[in-house]
Amino acid sequence: MDRDQLVAYLDDLLGVDEVQDIALNGLQVAGRPEIERIATGVSASAQLFSQAAEWGADVVLVHHGLLWRGDLQRLVGSFRERVRILLENELNLVAYHLPLDRHPAHGNAAVLARELGLDGLEAFGVFDDVALGVAGVFPTPIADEELFGRVRAVCGQQPQVFLGGPEMVASVGIVTGGAPTGFDEAVAAGLDAYITGEAREWVMHRAEEERVHFIAAGHYATERFGIRSLGEFLAKRFDLEVRFFDLPNPV
Repeated sequence: MDRDQLVAYLDDLLGVDEVQDIALNGLQVAGRPEIERIATGVSASAQLFSQAAEWGADVVLVHHGLLWRGDLQRLVGSFRERVRILLENELNLVAYHLPLDRHPAHGNAAVLARELGLDGLEAFGVFDDVALGVAGVFPTPIADEELFGRVRAVCGQQPQVFLGGPEMVASVGIVTGGAPTGFDEAVAAGLDAYITGEAREWVMHRAEEERVHFIAAGHYATERFGIRSLGEFLAKRFDLEVRFFDLPNPV
């Protein structure tokens, strides 16, 4: 497949022009123009690029890329090494940050919500007038410990839980990654629990006082869902070979 056609398709699918982002979404580093294999991963790194090149990838598709607005870097140190691996192996680097977060089918929060068994998903987690997450309800309320166990199972690691909500959980809001401030919207919406990737110092007392469970399941762990879903979709849509490279990060 032609690389530029693929990028144009993804730009349109994810609505890149509809959201202001600190990331440079789309093609970040150009490699070979014809592609057959796509390596997907959460975050750009020398390890990911090296493994993708060894596998024979033509494109590395990630959620966290190399280039961010206002972040002009010199080609030195680890940044230079990452770019070197891409250029020497003619690898294309394609990245989608907030456009992937907010997508109703392939978004991180949407996929995670479905994995947890939530229904009735609605847009949630508004940052700068853009909803980056989802909120939903369980068909039948579940015990709080059951929810924590489901999060642990689907995210692949023990979440950090700050108790405060009811013993039976009916409604949950999700904004993946580093979005602890989305907790305020969960409180305002009267939800029973809020899931994100990272916590902050103020969370413990606020969760108890506001009576909403706060679940920090890991920035990386909560953001594997979107890029993996998108890759699986592309494999079927264009008959491309796609492989997800999981490089776990405890944060």
